[in-house]
Amino acid sequence: MSCLVVTVRLLDDRYHGKLADDGPPEWPPSPFRLFCALVAGLARRGQLEGAGTALAWLQTLEAPLIIAPKAKKGQALKRYVPNNDGDKWPSRQDRLGTKPSLPTLFLVEPYEKPEVHYVWDVTGKGDSPTADIKRAARSVTALGWGIDMAFADARQATMAEIGALKGIRWYPKRTADSVWDTLRIPTHDAGTGECTLDDLRHCHGTFINRIEQGKPLKTVDKPKVFDRVLYASTERPIRRPFAVFKLLDSNEDPAQYPHAKLVHIAGMVRHVAIEAMTEAGADADFVNRFIRGKRDAASGDEHKQMSYLPLPSIGHAHADGMIRNIMLVAPIGMERELADVALRIDGVPLKPEGHLEGREPESSPTDAYRAELRRFTPPKGKFIDTRYLGTSSIWQTVTPLILDGHNDKKPEKTIKLIQCALQRAGIETPCEFAWQSVPFFRNCLSAHTYDRAGRYAGYHRPAHLKDLTAVHVRIEFARPVPGPLSLGAGRHCGFGLMALAD
Repeated sequence: MSCLVVTVRLLDDRYHGKLADDGPPEWPPSPFRLFCALVAGLARRGQLEGAGTALAWLQTLEAPLIIAPKAKKGQALKRYVPNNDGDKWPSRQDRLGTKPSLPTLFLVEPYEKPEVHYVWDVTGKGDSPTADIKRAARSVTALGWGIDMAFADARQATMAEIGALKGIRWYPKRTADSVWDTLRIPTHDAGTGECTLDDLRHCHGTFINRIEQGKPLKTVDKPKVFDRVLYASTERPIRRPFAVFKLLDSNEDPAQYPHAKLVHIAGMVRHVAIEAMTEAGADADFVNRFIRGKRDAASGDEHKQMSYLPLPSIGHAHADGMIRNIMLVAPIGMERELADVALRIDGVPLKPEGHLEGREPESSPTDAYRAELRRFTPPKGKFIDTRYLGTSSIWQTVTPLILDGHNDKKPEKTIKLIQCALQRAGIETPCEFAWQSVPFFRNCLSAHTYDRAGRYAGYHRPAHLKDLTAVHVRIEFARPVPGPLSLGAGRHCGFGLMALAD
């Protein structure tokens, strides 16, 4: 396997780039920012027309792997500088303005270098123009703001050499649309011919031609031809997108449902979501897979489905554990699909009919139950915000985690099944865990389905989960992990729901 590596070494131990003009710090530095630095370096030396063909080739590649130093957010600082665009006051002192900066600080050891590596897989790409890209890299003078001075180099490398590079690995995952969770990358549209390189040339042209004798100052265009890709690592777990609804009765008062039968609420919400999206003319395959949750074994695509998580009232000494709210949670990158579903079911009444597929008659909800879904933003400091949506290193199950199999009462097998549940949920952060049958929170139920007398005493489950082993789990992660979290075989219908520990 052959790789193209561009290594940028910053001269200081901090970086000031932002995701947007008014956005949070950008870390790691985006491939688009590197591409801009390469273009600027060649243009400064008057070599853009020649070596620029190499950059035109570079923008056609897939998003690179980024290897960057461990970093943390620095302290915000206001810099007082003259407003060079203002001419109302002749005095320089009267034209002072503020420019806020929020640096990202590198956490490197004394023997380590503040380097950022961009790694493209160029296997089978033919003759890569490494020499021209190296010339462009050696023209780089800054990465980020103008004060983020740097120099760079480029080379071909093997996978063994890439594995020896120090730093946190950030992997591109084309699954997100959110501006705050993605990085910009250069792009090229073969159909329209629109590309990042031409857009940067255009923007530069509007800048140098902004002033014309006897005419008003012209507008300077900003770059707009780029793509966005989610970059994830063990250092920054990404929060899954969610929408929270309250259950209201006919008098607009909170409606409640028994904790043990929370799967009924999940089933009813799933049913109205299927109906709403079908009536809206959504693609049948999308409804069947994403909304209904039916896995297509013949498809090679990654299976993604909506989770319907009833939220028991917990966290207070007098919390009764009743269901008054439900949260829809989508896979990372499916914010738009989630927003569409949430919009269409907002204000829709729940009804028991049509959702009994695959469930035992004894666990069916009462026909008399009626409630309306009403979307809302969870108040800060209340139990949904603090327990289910917070960020913490220690999480505990509210509802038992249903294992993908039987543990045969063997600790070794239980450990493997819990590890499998973490892996299937996409959680890669290292952790330690302990399990038990009794719940961690007040007014929650045991993981056992029956009591010692053989009577039904636990949570009502769908038929396909009824005979599987369940446990309550306490997990301590090596780094804080954001909610919402749900694990196990029943994680899409309310089981394995986790909350922040006390």
